Amino acid sequence: MKLLILIASISVVVLAASTVAYTPSRYSPEQRRQQPSSTAHYRTPAQPSYRSDPAPAPVNAPKDISALLKDNGLTVVLDLMAKAGLSETLNGPELTIWAPTNEAFATSELKNLNDVDLLKNVLSYHLVSFKNDPKEISSIQYELSVPTLQGENVRISVYRKKGVSFAFGETVTINAALVLKTQRASNGIIYIIDRVLDPKDLAFKNTQMEVLRNTKEFSIIYKMFEDLGITLINRPKTFFAPTNAAFEALPAGALDAIFASQDEIGKLINTHTASGTHYSRGLVSGPVPVFSGSNLDLVVSP
Repeated sequence: MKLLILIASISVVVLAASTVAYTPSRYSPEQRRQQPSSTAHYRTPAQPSYRSDPAPAPVNAPKDISALLKDNGLTVVLDLMAKAGLSETLNGPELTIWAPTNEAFATSELKNLNDVDLLKNVLSYHLVSFKNDPKEISSIQYELSVPTLQGENVRISVYRKKGVSFAFGETVTINAALVLKTQRASNGIIYIIDRVLDPKDLAFKNTQMEVLRNTKEFSIIYKMFEDLGITLINRPKTFFAPTNAAFEALPAGALDAIFASQDEIGKLINTHTASGTHYSRGLVSGPVPVFSGSNLDLVVSP
């Protein structure tokens, strides 16, 4: 039995309707000659004006992204965008920004990063060059990937019980970062998130098997995949990976018995594998069906 991985990337094409505003042309009517008269004087009637006065700006006109970031106290992302030379990009049209809070940057190495190119690489991963309005996401679409200005994709996950859009969603995450607030700006959409995104998260080579192989505490479960000859996990899946400590806590001889049978290894792996992408922020207490045919009973607590 072999499992393969293929991370599905859903390309989203946003068709933006272009509206052309037409303004009546100014023209000068031909002057009429006034004929002198000994009995009456005739005036040329006043001609209507074809120049429209500019309409007053709406009192509650939406602010642009930079202004709204400042209003929300997101000063660090503004400062770092300027440092990376991305301020002008923020003023562009049709933009979506995943904006980490100041607290998120405080735990990130970016705040004191002096490498401008590296800083720009990470921050441009937080920008998408079209308006991605949460209310326009189909109720069928629980997950989609969109390309960023940096080049790699981000994954938007929606966890809801009912409703037709993010507006009714239980939880929304961007690469597992929790969306705290969404705001519409005059030139795009702002998603305020609780951590800084890493461009390597959804990189093509960052597969589940690579994570297991490069993490010491997963060396036992990785060896089980190796024994089955599995190098890739097919389709979007969530793997609940037991740590080495978990295996070492089994009764004496239990781990040796698992390694002695490929059927037992396969059964164990299938019992820890669920279909789809389940970030921890989207998990709720209750049963989750797994590939072995049984359910995992999840308990989510503070």
